[in-house]
Amino acid sequence: MRAAGRVGAAALVAAAVLGAEACGESSPETMSREAFIETYVALRVAELERAGPVIAEEARDSVLAAHAVAEADLDAFVDAHGRDVVFMQSVWTEVDSLMRARSSGADPGR
Repeated sequence: MRAAGRVGAAALVAAAVLGAEACGESSPETMSREAFIETYVALRVAELERAGPVIAEEARDSVLAAHAVAEADLDAFVDAHGRDVVFMQSVWTEVDSLMRARSSGADPGR
């Protein structure tokens, strides 16, 4: 993953932690870790295919629909798990691993 991707992931983790602190505890009924990771990776791939710093709204909506996920589901996952730094670190490590595997042409196992 490019340095910009790592910076983006780090910023998202920081926002998740701050957002969770600001919003308090949320319902434990959120999307699965695997669904979050698969959706996030698909969003990153769509962003990289566009070759721009921000994914187009239509592309984002298409990815979310393909994964049967709403933006609110992603937000709820981050709200529920954002304070668990160890858990979120493992999530971002897996995202990074999948993105690296994709960029090298290796089978990411998904």
